[in-house]
Amino acid sequence: MRIVVLLVSVAVVGAFAQASAPAAGRSADTAAKASLRVVVQPAVVNLYQRSTIAVSGLDSRSLEVRLVGATYADGTPLPWRSLGLVRGVWRGNLPTPALQGLYPIELRTGAGASLIGPQLFLRVFEPGTRTRPTFDDPADAVGWWVRTVPRATLVALKAWPRPAFDRRDQRLHRLFVVAYSPSGHPDVGDRLGMFVAAVRDGYHGDWRVLEATVEP
Repeated sequence: MRIVVLLVSVAVVGAFAQASAPAAGRSADTAAKASLRVVVQPAVVNLYQRSTIAVSGLDSRSLEVRLVGATYADGTPLPWRSLGLVRGVWRGNLPTPALQGLYPIELRTGAGASLIGPQLFLRVFEPGTRTRPTFDDPADAVGWWVRTVPRATLVALKAWPRPAFDRRDQRLHRLFVVAYSPSGHPDVGDRLGMFVAAVRDGYHGDWRVLEATVEP
């Protein structure tokens, strides 16, 4: 089980507190002295597996969390989820997205101020995803997938528009369609196709294959 802990710098917390302090009736200078600490456990889950979040070092009347780009199966965005305050720590379960992917975690106070932690994500990956090789170009990651098909020959690779129900961050997810010929079957009529999604490990990370499906 992997746990991610995020320590947000005082400078970031200060800017966050200034937006929320007036409604809470407290000074921004006092709030800036706190250090926001976020623990996500586990930070990598299988589809529909639950993960918990704990937030400390934040003085607020309420706190909500959401996964940016997370949706139900029909594409309806998952709503904000309220966290409960237990002995000075805000705790709760993270939402469970219908699609695999990399989801930024966003927090919102009762005053409406929001904070997205740098490199704070929930990774919804099938087992083995993080062991796949990474590439600078998402198309190269998709080409690697074709090479894993025994004796297959890549014929075409093209970026594909994502369906309307897919609201995942486009900076972190890319979709391609590939056509390939099975071994010993070079005719056009024998070609096979697959939709292959690539995911980026953070906004400045490399790309790897997320999943391959027969439909986008």
